[in-house]
Amino acid sequence: MKSLILLSSALFLFALTSNAQTAPGTTPGTNKVDASVNKANNAVASANNSVNNAGATATNAVGTAQNAKAQVQGTANQIGGLLGIKKKTVSSVLIKVPGANRAKIKDLVAVVKTCNGVDPKDVDFDDAAQTITVGTFKGKLNDLLDDLEKKTPTVTDNNATTSKAENSITITLQ
Repeated sequence: MKSLILLSSALFLFALTSNAQTAPGTTPGTNKVDASVNKANNAVASANNSVNNAGATATNAVGTAQNAKAQVQGTANQIGGLLGIKKKTVSSVLIKVPGANRAKIKDLVAVVKTCNGVDPKDVDFDDAAQTITVGTFKGKLNDLLDDLEKKTPTVTDNNATTSKAENSITITLQ
């Protein structure tokens, strides 16, 4: 009889502790630790969703800004076309001066820096290779050669040629 009372008491205590661990608002048998873990998982999932939404919003904003830039550039090009304004291309030009010494190359560099469309800070020369490099030039290759011919008596139609394939000018000095 004692063992029956002991067994009944143990079952009663087990039932009490089992119900005591039931989280409020959940079905009996669900323990408080499980409910806490579920709440934490839900909080992490909510935070992940917020981060993903913020990332998508930032991506959309960048895309919108790029589209706006492209539209503005397109509109500017159309207006320039209507007004007859041609956009000059920016390129680098190599001027080859075979047979020239350092003094002749330096004289030619001084003239190149004054030509239209040339950025004077972006002109360099290599006397060993007998070349002048114009890093930034806005305009046509033939226009640069014409400008050089006007400003330098040593550059003429007889001793200068252009190569559009190489984007270069070759000047043969005597």
